[in-house]
Amino acid sequence: MVHPLPSAADSARRQTWRFVVLLARQRLIEAYRGAGLGAWWSILPQLAQIGTLALILGAVMQHRLGAAAGGPPVPYVVYMLPGVLLWQLFHDTLLHVADALPAQRLILKKNAVDLAVLPLYVPLAQMAPFAVGLALLWLLVSVLWQPIGVHVIGVTVLAAAALLALAYCIGWVWGSLAVIVPDIRHALAPLLQVGFWLTPIVYPASLIPAPLHGVLAWGHPWYGLIAPVQAAWTGLPASVPPSAALLPLLLGAIHALVLRRIVRHGRKLLLDAL
Repeated sequence: MVHPLPSAADSARRQTWRFVVLLARQRLIEAYRGAGLGAWWSILPQLAQIGTLALILGAVMQHRLGAAAGGPPVPYVVYMLPGVLLWQLFHDTLLHVADALPAQRLILKKNAVDLAVLPLYVPLAQMAPFAVGLALLWLLVSVLWQPIGVHVIGVTVLAAAALLALAYCIGWVWGSLAVIVPDIRHALAPLLQVGFWLTPIVYPASLIPAPLHGVLAWGHPWYGLIAPVQAAWTGLPASVPPSAALLPLLLGAIHALVLRRIVRHGRKLLLDAL
């Protein structure tokens, strides 16, 4: 029996996924080969930042959360740490995806690969430190405060998946534009820093002035995905209605459409500019 030869598109797809797996493995394991702690270095900076925020901000805010939120007393770190964990996932994925095309220019120029798929090695690699951080957070909160149910982990994982998709689409689109206009790449990190402090993660949303609550619910580009996680972990009412998640989903869909258009009509321009 004669098997048909694979098409050029099928070959490119398979080759792309081989590179995705290789690059993800490189980020997780091979980049730390020779270090005494090995791949643990991929999560230690994240754990150090979370621990520092928990110690410093937790000590400052521990008596304010329950009163500000109008609910039963909840340790401040239980409110803060899930949001920080999600933010780090979103922030790191977006920035690394934005840098993926220039970082892999040799692969792109010498191989027939799918531009839209190749940067998937970034979220694949980011899943590992997030999973470890989530497991440690679940263990600490369950032991030191109260048991955390499986449904809370489920809500957190769903939010993380949505934030990964949003970060991927935003990072890819603006990263590709930064190939043409390099200033965009330099602006992304400070803009995300501003976005972090405009997001109620290290402070309760109830501290935001009442006239701005509508902006938080209907105008914040990603808080609608983080608020349900904070509510699930603390048991306090969500700061925004469930429909607030529609804006980040719409934002992701718009960027996905732009991504598709760039891949279809701007591939040659991008490769020439790299």
